[in-house]
Amino acid sequence: MDFYQEQHSYTLASNASINSDDSDEDASWVMMSRDGEVVKLPGEKIYYKVRSRIALDVSTPKSLPNATPFSVKSDSGIVYVTNNRVIYVPTHPTETFQSFSAPILDFDDTRVASSFFGPWSWNAIVKPTVGGGIPSDVPRLELKLTFKEGGHDAFQNKFEVMKERLSYARTLQQETGQVIPTGEDLPRYEADAPKPSGPPAQAESAGAAAAGASSRDAKEREALENFSRSQEQQAQRGTATELRTALHSSNSRNQPSPVAPDEPPPDYEEAQAQAIGMRVEESARNAADRQ
Repeated sequence: MDFYQEQHSYTLASNASINSDDSDEDASWVMMSRDGEVVKLPGEKIYYKVRSRIALDVSTPKSLPNATPFSVKSDSGIVYVTNNRVIYVPTHPTETFQSFSAPILDFDDTRVASSFFGPWSWNAIVKPTVGGGIPSDVPRLELKLTFKEGGHDAFQNKFEVMKERLSYARTLQQETGQVIPTGEDLPRYEADAPKPSGPPAQAESAGAAAAGASSRDAKEREALENFSRSQEQQAQRGTATELRTALHSSNSRNQPSPVAPDEPPPDYEEAQAQAIGMRVEESARNAADRQ
């Protein structure tokens, strides 16, 4: 699923659940249900959840002095690792900040650090999500998660495993076109079983040799009989297929051609407008990154 398809799916989901869910469209694409749980995207699965007190600090890097200042902080919250995103939900949401999320593949330079007396933290550079409320002239952000009660090692391990899986799936799709659902285990490579090596037995009895030859003759006869039967079955299937094709062609000529719908699918115009706005924002962010 590409980015714009994902946003279209999000639009449909938000419109369908507008009476039962609270969305956070200003800060990110995360949707929260009334009981405080994350509303997952289509095909998304939650693989890890840290409930301990975790602080979040997201800000514009000091290396971008000309970019619009941006900063979001939270003293305590919950972190999720899904098969697509990293999600942070503060314990006490405010009107200006209710959640933060970013695709896993948009994180770079991830590392674990610790001060001499303070708790461990997880640091990263993250690319802002288009349409997520981040100024368009900010090409990247500094993110810091502070694990006040531990759990940084398990979080880092889960994140790295999922990022490796997503990177492998993306590379495979680019090279072969094969799509691997990231919610499933990757295909394993299994080598062929080793064959025994070494010289054959030096001597065999005449009776064993004769029995082996007789067995081979029987297998050859059986193979020939199976081949003959398969040829006859294929010929019969071919005749039946030709008859079905002829009947289908005759019926299709008698049936009227389907009429294309006059109206676009539901929420098509809204999704198109969002896609255009996101392209403009992405172009502005790429231009700021090149400066």
